[in-house]
Amino acid sequence: MTEISLTGDAMLSVLECVAAHGPISATQCARHCNLNRTVAHRLLTTLMRRLYVVKTTAGYLLGPAAVSIAAQAQPSIVSIAKPEMAHLAAGVRESVVLHGLIEDEAIVLDQALDLTHVVVVRHNQGSRHPLFRGASGWSLLAFQPGRLTDRVLAGLPETEREPARRRIEKVRTLGYAHSRDELQLGVHGLAAPVRGRDGFAQASIGILVPQSRATNLLGMSTPLLACARAIEARLSA
Repeated sequence: MTEISLTGDAMLSVLECVAAHGPISATQCARHCNLNRTVAHRLLTTLMRRLYVVKTTAGYLLGPAAVSIAAQAQPSIVSIAKPEMAHLAAGVRESVVLHGLIEDEAIVLDQALDLTHVVVVRHNQGSRHPLFRGASGWSLLAFQPGRLTDRVLAGLPETEREPARRRIEKVRTLGYAHSRDELQLGVHGLAAPVRGRDGFAQASIGILVPQSRATNLLGMSTPLLACARAIEARLSA
């Protein structure tokens, strides 16, 4: 059997750990990866200098270099969606965000900002959140294979599972999800799935607005759905 680099293998384990569990501390990462804390910290520092991870007050998160590589691995989603996102952002004059799916979480792949307003909602590229939070998460969760949906819902408290199933059915009926104050206080979201030929969501496209401009958000569902369908058409082509 061909020998491998143990250091390289450990570094990839640390990077995967940050992707799966971030924000995470060096001590927690060492425990997950079965590494000495000093070794884990050294590997995290190396990854941080190359911008594969970033250190926040909450812990280590994926950095822009890792997100950039992920985007290059899925050029069909990010590059094809970009002009459609820009068109939608200019039309509704609000922020438009593209989320992808990584394990059981939504991850920000790209965003288009309309800067005509003083107050603008922004997301950090590479930031992640559970599928049962935010319009983008719900629009992804509602259009996944049953086993993934069941696994995510099984992680919720028992009292929240039935309301979550009803919400998923509503999203499927409408074709989009709506949220308020779920990820950021004072922010409302509207998101639609970008589905592949199998009918499952590969990504979601969302509009984010501050509460002061949220009264018009539901009226943006038509251009939002048109944007999602346009991206799907370009992906199929």
